[in-house]
Amino acid sequence: MTKKQNLSTTFVWWGLGLLAAGLLAPMVITVHDIGVIEDMERSIATGNISFLIMSVVKLAIVNTVRGFPIYTGLFLISEGLALFQRRRAMVFHLVSFLLVPVIYELIHFLHGIMYDFGVPAVTMLFMIIIANRLRNLARRTPHKVIVFVLILFGVQCLDFVPFLTNFGFGRGETSMDIKRIAEIHHAVNVLNIVGTSLFVLLVGNAFILARFLQLYTKEIFAVERELELESLNHQLRLQTLENRSLREMQALVHDLKTPLTAIQGLAGVMSMSGEQNIREYSNYISETVDKMNIMISELLHDDRQHIISVKELLEYSIAHIPKLNEISHFRLMTGHESLFVKVNKIKMARAIINLLENAIAAVEAPSGVIRLEAGRQNDKVVITIADNGKGIEEQIYQQVWEVGFSTKNSSGIGLAFVRDVVKKNGGSITITSNLKQGTEISISLPEEGQNDGTEYYEKNQDIGN
Repeated sequence: MTKKQNLSTTFVWWGLGLLAAGLLAPMVITVHDIGVIEDMERSIATGNISFLIMSVVKLAIVNTVRGFPIYTGLFLISEGLALFQRRRAMVFHLVSFLLVPVIYELIHFLHGIMYDFGVPAVTMLFMIIIANRLRNLARRTPHKVIVFVLILFGVQCLDFVPFLTNFGFGRGETSMDIKRIAEIHHAVNVLNIVGTSLFVLLVGNAFILARFLQLYTKEIFAVERELELESLNHQLRLQTLENRSLREMQALVHDLKTPLTAIQGLAGVMSMSGEQNIREYSNYISETVDKMNIMISELLHDDRQHIISVKELLEYSIAHIPKLNEISHFRLMTGHESLFVKVNKIKMARAIINLLENAIAAVEAPSGVIRLEAGRQNDKVVITIADNGKGIEEQIYQQVWEVGFSTKNSSGIGLAFVRDVVKKNGGSITITSNLKQGTEISISLPEEGQNDGTEYYEKNQDIGN
């Protein structure tokens, strides 16, 4: 199920839950609970209009609390269904219109309270349609609900405006009683002013809030769009860089093949000479050219692999890092002479070189220590590069393998390349690091060949002393 479908389902379930709460609301809050009837009786007994105005405000609160779960529930259901199927949004709105009278009848049946399906109810249903249609009204649905509640409260205040009675407002029993009391006290105009003022105040604030949320939402969408474009542009730049490097490498490798072929041909001609030294030198040239051809083939084809001893692989990698001369202590250890792996030698060596160069950048002279070792673990060959450098923060462990991530203002391709090479050769890679203590990276590869010896090989080099 997609994220949009999950969100749609959540809205519908919340909406149904609120409708159920709307059916039970008359049991939770009544006009007697907050003293509406008592204020009306005091107004009649004392002739004080302030008691009547208090009853108006309290009754508006009661009606808002009762109406909130009903209209908000319908709003969430419409929002959820429209989110799932935008083309049928109007159908869902029509269903909302039909549901309100049904819910009112259920409330009358359950509690004996008659809700009036008049202009306020129709107004709120139209507000549901408008809120659903305004996709940029607010970033989150709860923000829309706040605007919605303010409008609901304002519309409820119109029920107590006497001059709107003939237009379908305030036809409920308690509302009509308040208007009759106002006539007795000759306070009809007071109710007109109070009800209209409350409506203007609440609905005005709702529209101001809606406008603010709309501008805020547009600004957020603009920022997110800009970030998306920036991220896409960054990815395109990295892709362009990778493609250009690949094309240049392939062109260079193809250019190298031509002189190598010529050298091999000339070496073959020289080997036909009768002189012993010339034959030996030409054979050596031929063997070297063969090795270079293998290297070139591995550069051109990622899937080109052959079995190589781990010792040879590591020593070949070290030979390409002159910066190791700057490190006070460097140690190379291979656990067994008989460790073999089947890999693309050039690519795997380049991956190890990248990790060693990162270790060199992490340590500080003269106390820097870098350890490169290999051994067997659970039928796997494990190559470990460890240093006592500045380490990596735990929260960015996963980020270090992403294309574009870098703490050295580089392209951020290196570590992503390392992981890709290891995976293509059937292996896995893990990282362990402690801030200011060092980093250890382990490459696990399938072992090839038989272990026919137990000799332990250790090579210590103190370079730069």
